[in-house]
Amino acid sequence: MLPRRSGILLHITSLPGGPFSGDLGRSAYDFADFLAESGQAWWQTLPLNPIGAWSSPYSSMSSFAGEPLLISPELLVEEGLLGKQALKEIPTTSSTWRSSFASSKRLRAKLVRDAYRSILDQRPKSMLRSFASFKAREKDWLDDYCLFGALSSHFKTRDWTRWPKDVAKRASASLRSARSELAHPIDFLAFQQFEFDRQWRALRTYCRKQGIGMIGDIPMFVAHDSCDVWAHQRAFLLNAKGLPKFVAGAPPDAFNADGQRWGNPLYDWPHHQRSGFAWWTRRIQRQLDLFDVVRLDHFIGFSRYWRISSRAKTAKSGRWMPARGRQLFDALVRMHGELPLIAEDLGAVTQEVWDLRDRYGLPGMKVLQFGFGNGVGSRVHRPHDYPRHTVAFTGTHDNDTTRGWYKALKRRARSKDRNAKTELRRVHAYLGTDQEAEVALAAIRTLSASPADTVIFPLQDVLNLDGKHRMNAPGTTGGNWAWRLKDGQLDANVSTRLRDLAEATDRCAHR
Repeated sequence: MLPRRSGILLHITSLPGGPFSGDLGRSAYDFADFLAESGQAWWQTLPLNPIGAWSSPYSSMSSFAGEPLLISPELLVEEGLLGKQALKEIPTTSSTWRSSFASSKRLRAKLVRDAYRSILDQRPKSMLRSFASFKAREKDWLDDYCLFGALSSHFKTRDWTRWPKDVAKRASASLRSARSELAHPIDFLAFQQFEFDRQWRALRTYCRKQGIGMIGDIPMFVAHDSCDVWAHQRAFLLNAKGLPKFVAGAPPDAFNADGQRWGNPLYDWPHHQRSGFAWWTRRIQRQLDLFDVVRLDHFIGFSRYWRISSRAKTAKSGRWMPARGRQLFDALVRMHGELPLIAEDLGAVTQEVWDLRDRYGLPGMKVLQFGFGNGVGSRVHRPHDYPRHTVAFTGTHDNDTTRGWYKALKRRARSKDRNAKTELRRVHAYLGTDQEAEVALAAIRTLSASPADTVIFPLQDVLNLDGKHRMNAPGTTGGNWAWRLKDGQLDANVSTRLRDLAEATDRCAHR
């Protein structure tokens, strides 16, 4: 059981301070200080893996690697790997609330490459020993990741099915030749991961000293054009060409008559079980090595999954298939004992999914924004009825900000949507206000007073921001993931308000 505490959801790229996007530099430490001063116990982030299509951290080229965009140039200077002049040449971007990932990637790739050249030129013994130790410690995933990245650049595509067949199918002689030919870019990619690892672990150590725990996130599925699938082809349901036989998605419902076709390759669960779930246990262990607690996205996928033929254009013809979650979690319990995991048990969840969650003592999730509709499942999201062993949110990264959600609900109610009118009345009665400017803070107060052991607030709700500031709108591809905090938005008034509320609701982590 987690202690009665509260925390903030804020992805690292949303921090101010870094050039073009947030990073692991001084602003991350400032935010940890803010959390401690505000009586908060948890800092939740989105996945830290390299971002993929449309800048999404949920569509990565690796389930193990860290995102090089998070490497702080400021810290590279402090480590002596860059000269101070490098910082003077970096443009100031902290006044904008949107990240520019393309600009950030170009700039940071250059600066990290300069830092890499620095250690090759200067040969600092302690740094080289640490680098060699890191490569040995993380060898089981790092070697494949660096080779995959180097090959992707060499062949100018991450779609490994378009590479020469012997490389795509991982013929031993071809891989040895590639490792020799691409030795320099492979070593540079390893250095990127080394620097990410150093900077992340330093921040995590600081957070621990401040009494702040870190909550991470593991997506259920992986991208086909990823190192994971290329390096472990037998672990996925692929055809002879390496293409998916079936893809992941969700069945039709009241909101989508065609269902959802996500397109991710599906796991070959019998293969995973025969291997002792080696890939899965390493994947989860890697994240538990980086975080104190990890959220399992789409937890339903460990019980059953919607299987769609790769030839189908929609998800309508799919069917439910059983997964091997129970056997996987049995293996994890044998390794770890108690599992510091959170089950994202939202959506079309059955009793079977709840039974799987409860069998291993995992807290589930509740979302206040879901609590006021007319559907059968809405009532369980009303805070007065939360089980104690729960992680509750005003909204998640996939929801509108609470102010934006309320504004949209009010607009629907004015358009004579009867369901929206009923929902709006419930919101007013439950939160005790009908003022748009007060709803987000009322939701935070209501959640804090709930029985749930852990409550998490997206920072946008703490700052009472509207829908322009939401992190992600599922089903869209433009403008997502880019929201960013501006310098000066977190002042003493915000901190005092959070701390007073944490103390009043017995959640204060720093008395």
